[in-house]
Amino acid sequence: MKRKLISLLTIVGIVAFVCGDIQAKPSKVVVTPENAKIYIDGNYVGDGMYPLKFTKKEDFFVVKAEAPGYVTKTQKVYKYDTRKVIAIDLKEDDSVMGSVATELANKYFTVQCRENLDENTAWKILSSVLLNYFDEVKTADKSSGFMNTAWAIETFPMAEVKVRTMVQIKQVINEGLAYQIRISSEVSPMDTYGEQGFRQWPRVLKKYEPLINEMQQRLGGK
Repeated sequence: MKRKLISLLTIVGIVAFVCGDIQAKPSKVVVTPENAKIYIDGNYVGDGMYPLKFTKKEDFFVVKAEAPGYVTKTQKVYKYDTRKVIAIDLKEDDSVMGSVATELANKYFTVQCRENLDENTAWKILSSVLLNYFDEVKTADKSSGFMNTAWAIETFPMAEVKVRTMVQIKQVINEGLAYQIRISSEVSPMDTYGEQGFRQWPRVLKKYEPLINEMQQRLGGK
């Protein structure tokens, strides 16, 4: 009789578990760093830590964690996950660490040359500065006053992205001796090929940031 009772209780327990009456569920999500924002099924719920509460209707939650300077992470947490704490450690975004935000990205800015600078010297300075940052100048047409580099690509494994940078220069007409300079900066997922996936990025890699100031100083300085 005792064995039958134990067997019956075991069967009832299994059925109840399957039906959702008994839930093995985690108690909370904890994210590092502590200032990371947590989203549950697309809805912002808090920073750093959030207790999970499943009902019979949910089989899983989609948890997203994000923080400035870190790679955003999204994962599913299932109702019957046996862990009491779901720990999410965000990785530092190496593409952000290696770049600076600037309003000059993907926009032309004008450099007015000093009065005693002639066109030939200015052209040599432009070429020299570009070659300090890029392996080659792709186009240099002095007659039209246009110059640009080839795309230079750098990969960032932690963020799983690649960033490409190109500089374009064109002479300004009817404004004395002046040039418009543009640093084109674009980002794309690592697994894309060719032109596919690239989009404008409002940041410039730190290795190219001094180029703007150097152009201004060498062309416009006294």
